[in-house]
Amino acid sequence: MKKYFFQNGIRKLAQEVKGEENIYLGIRPYGFHAGNMLPFVLYPILLCEEIKKLKKEPKFNFFIFINDWEQDGLAGPDIKNYPFNVYPKNTTFQYILHSKDKNKNIVDYWQPIIFKNVKKVKNLFPKVKIKAIRNSELKNNPIMKKHLLFTIKNPNVVANILKKYTNKKILKKPISYAIAVCPNCKKVKGNSHYKNKKIYHNCLNCGKKSQGNYEDFDYWFYHKPLAIPRLEIFNIDICITGLDHYNEGDFTVREKLIKAYNSTAKFPKTLYTQIVLSKDGEIMGKSRGNAKLISLEELRNCFNRNPNAKTIVI
Repeated sequence: MKKYFFQNGIRKLAQEVKGEENIYLGIRPYGFHAGNMLPFVLYPILLCEEIKKLKKEPKFNFFIFINDWEQDGLAGPDIKNYPFNVYPKNTTFQYILHSKDKNKNIVDYWQPIIFKNVKKVKNLFPKVKIKAIRNSELKNNPIMKKHLLFTIKNPNVVANILKKYTNKKILKKPISYAIAVCPNCKKVKGNSHYKNKKIYHNCLNCGKKSQGNYEDFDYWFYHKPLAIPRLEIFNIDICITGLDHYNEGDFTVREKLIKAYNSTAKFPKTLYTQIVLSKDGEIMGKSRGNAKLISLEELRNCFNRNPNAKTIVI
């Protein structure tokens, strides 16, 4: 694994790749603002531009991983101080309707918008390829199944890595990084176990106890271990993501998880973008209430003011 930061990192990475690698872009299907546009649109464009300067043809394969298995919100004993003792507040994005269009799932609403924005890269560099993939589409992939079941059976493996390689404390419980969605109420409020090739789920919301084959359930899968099967399935060479993930220890955690899961995934090169801040100094995000739309030109101007700074203020 190698890490690259900001404009200097883009230039260095361009020198080391052919221009036809598989690139990982992961997103919650919950809006598309300036904080998303930086790793999903501007950085891919800047990387392709550097490739062309080096007389290579940009033919990257961009995979947009739509995390419809991510939670609508996090709950736990103390999310701020114990961010890895968490579980979904209610359910996953797969089961949430859009607030303004109750006839449309939130993922169905946002995925075309996300894809349309990333397609700006292809408009400039026609030989690149872009594909959007939902986690739910991968449920029956044998690699995804293997990793998800391992996580249900061995949550302490993940917890111990997070405890050792981040600066966060972890309580002894609750520790769970993959839970079945209740087939009755569609909530992720309870616990799941895998035994004798069956999933056993106890829902604390509606009280229903369910059992069945792996394929009979949908799942919440915490985003850190979830990355590993996606890296393996799609033979990912490069990840583009925000500096906030690096600050959380994700670079080392990902390497350790790949080893712990006995995954055949590559240790990807990771290109980190600046953290996008609103003018009040808060990290931009729709869930934080400070998402802001911005044109690509405006974002590029903000980047160009200090292309190797750790933050961009919008």
